[in-house]
Amino acid sequence: MSRTGNATLLRKVNESAVLKLLREDGPFARAEIARHLQLSPPTITRIVADLIDSGLVLERETGSSTGGRPPTLLDFNASAGSVIGVYIGQQMTGALANLGGQVLARRSKDSVPGDAGVQHLLMLVTDLMEEATKRGVKVRGVAVGAPSIVLFPQGIVVWSPTLGWQDLPLKDILEEQLGVPVFIENEVNLIALGESWRGAGRGLENLVCISLGEEIGAGLILNGRLYRGAGSAAGEIGYMITSDRFLGQAYATFGCLEGIAGSLGIIKRAQERIISGEMSLLSKEGDNGVESYPLTVGRVLEAAREDDALASAVVSETVDYLSVAIANLACLIAPERIIISGELAEFADLFIEPIQKRMQGLIPQTPDIVVSELKLDAIIFGAVAAALRETSDALFVQPSQV
Repeated sequence: MSRTGNATLLRKVNESAVLKLLREDGPFARAEIARHLQLSPPTITRIVADLIDSGLVLERETGSSTGGRPPTLLDFNASAGSVIGVYIGQQMTGALANLGGQVLARRSKDSVPGDAGVQHLLMLVTDLMEEATKRGVKVRGVAVGAPSIVLFPQGIVVWSPTLGWQDLPLKDILEEQLGVPVFIENEVNLIALGESWRGAGRGLENLVCISLGEEIGAGLILNGRLYRGAGSAAGEIGYMITSDRFLGQAYATFGCLEGIAGSLGIIKRAQERIISGEMSLLSKEGDNGVESYPLTVGRVLEAAREDDALASAVVSETVDYLSVAIANLACLIAPERIIISGELAEFADLFIEPIQKRMQGLIPQTPDIVVSELKLDAIIFGAVAAALRETSDALFVQPSQV
């Protein structure tokens, strides 16, 4: 890298450090900023002048004096703009947030497959952009979390079985309609960013977030950076093989692990047991023998909490499958913490302790496993973090992997 390139990078790093300090602990006087960051006063003066010109920093008030002219205090201007973050799950959920990550408004729409789903997404984001206009704040960018491998930065949704989107150039479609920068990420990557910024992963350098639902995926923070891997396909643990009996099989929609341990796999295995004649809270006696109620994964897991034998057996099998995947992942990545999130996170009490017991003594280092602190907001905060990061070098809250 050239000397000019090094100087430019250093300036961006210093700008980011100033904004981070003001955003998290401000206000400060210029001299205090220089002291905290161990930078020279002239350097801080130049950086602050640029940040004031950009509207990202405000001179708010005068500090106390120990003699002489009182210093002017500087603060981060979270109202200098806004970003929109959207999560596409069973519903599309979006949030308008200021530059400090404070959520100003929320909207939701039904998730539907195909072109209609794209139109629902456009309507949701347009609604939030209109809300920003009413509030008098400019939208700097939009970040969307999609349940799929997403080619980054192209913003192409490779294949989402639940949405029926394949090789969809979602970034280009949205930017053409909205007129603002758009960033498309895998949803679990956004969970990892959100938890790293505001949740159970704060301050950790090596972190894995696992989303459990119809699909199963992992977001990886390695050495403090979001890791996407070749083809942006890192973390697709839903395709992990948990036994050699699954070798040689083709998986056209859901992967091996999510097919047996995801929501639909849990329901299917419960249904098979009911049909075979096992009695359960999930079945009832009818005129023609045992008839099953319409099952949801929530009903199966609630029955397990009530010590129903059939549901408990299904959960135990699920724990076995997940334990194999998580043990292998822990051996490969050696994360400090694994965070469980997604649709099934509300039932984490059925999974976390049994998984830890199964791994005890099995692998060299058993990671701490916890449930998400942010729940659905993890993706919203992750989307906000991604939009901040991609619209300004100085605003990033989690560096991107290049």
